[in-house]
Amino acid sequence: MKAEEGIELVDRDQLRRYFEQGCKSSSEWGIGSEYENFIFDIDLKRPISYEGPKSISKIFELLINKFDWVPVFEKSTIVGLEKDKANISLEPGGQFELSGAIKKTIHEVDEEMKSFMKNMKVVCEELGLRLFSIGACPNWERSDMPIMPKNRYKKIMMPYMQTVGTQGLDMMLRTCTIQVNLDYASEADMAKKLRVAACIQPLATALFASSPMFEGKNTGYQSWRAQIWKNTDNARTGIPKFIFDDGLSFDSWIEYALDVPMYFIKRDGDYVNLSGESFRKFMEGQLKSLPNQRATYSDWIDHLTTIFTDVRLKSFIEMRGADGGPSHNVTALAAMWVGLLYDSDSLDNVFNLVKAFDWQSVNELNIDVCKYGMNATINDKTLWEFGEEVLNIARSGLQNRALAYGVKDESLFLKPILELVSKKQSLSSQLANKFDTKWKNNFSTFYDDFNFYHGLRN
Repeated sequence: MKAEEGIELVDRDQLRRYFEQGCKSSSEWGIGSEYENFIFDIDLKRPISYEGPKSISKIFELLINKFDWVPVFEKSTIVGLEKDKANISLEPGGQFELSGAIKKTIHEVDEEMKSFMKNMKVVCEELGLRLFSIGACPNWERSDMPIMPKNRYKKIMMPYMQTVGTQGLDMMLRTCTIQVNLDYASEADMAKKLRVAACIQPLATALFASSPMFEGKNTGYQSWRAQIWKNTDNARTGIPKFIFDDGLSFDSWIEYALDVPMYFIKRDGDYVNLSGESFRKFMEGQLKSLPNQRATYSDWIDHLTTIFTDVRLKSFIEMRGADGGPSHNVTALAAMWVGLLYDSDSLDNVFNLVKAFDWQSVNELNIDVCKYGMNATINDKTLWEFGEEVLNIARSGLQNRALAYGVKDESLFLKPILELVSKKQSLSSQLANKFDTKWKNNFSTFYDDFNFYHGLRN
């Protein structure tokens, strides 16, 4: 086996160049949102499989025929859809993920999401299905979950997950997240934003926690999804300590990434299993499984996608620590991060707020929020107090954006989480209370009470 014809072998300068090419002037910054949904059969209250009359493949067919989505294939199997620079992809357990096109404002993110929701509502009503987004499956067992026909999941990642942690399969099959991707202007801007993002990420986990239930029980945790991640694969998850180094740079991330164990490479359209191998050795042509073969630039880009830290650096910055939740949480999460990171005054203010935080205290907080959510503390301050400060900075940043760029004020999208903090009542605690008072004895009613479109009905 060899690198594909005409594909450039990668050297250290190219590793760095990948990140350098992500630098953009503030006028070019965009907003990318990603959100996942479980899909279930309304009659059976069970997840759907890839094939059958009520299935993923049937949803694909209807979206293609009714709304002009374009299929994405893995060999002859449809594994996703594309339209208007957005794409729908399949997570391992059949979770539908919408990766939105890059937008300039959160209003545009909201418009795209509403269009997706309308498409899905038509298709799901025709098939007798419904979608909901929540951090972790509330009552489905691992054996209930379908496994999607994507070779990297079935043949590479799932077997390897079982060798490095106890809940990797739960992460793959039974969790959903919301994510926001934002740009940086320079290496220094990246370092500042990455540090801030790492410090704020546990707050995001607590603010958007929605997974107190798992396997039909109240776990006593605010985010069981976040707890699952703690038992997935410590070599590629969490909040890396080096982010708190004074000299944080592109090279810092490169050094870290080179030693994150590999999953695979792609050759001639197939996935080659290299799970556990060293990318550093691959660059040097020293892999025993591929003697004298060396990594290509595309291998490097693929490898970076297999790092699962709560904040991840690619040619942009990904904030990945929020539970799945109702649709208004998609825009609320985007509003919080845009308000903090895309206005220079707000970025300075939030950086000053967190600059005294060290890795140990943030890492401990990242563990504590799984169980305690907004009641967790850092530096003798609850996240209710800290969150109010952070959200005020975010709101100010969004208002500054509106004035500076002439965009419609985006601070209205913060309303769901501002209300949550004002009332000191998290979504996760509301769900846990509803479980104890209603769903424990008749869990099927959960699927009538909670969905992606409206969130939790009273």
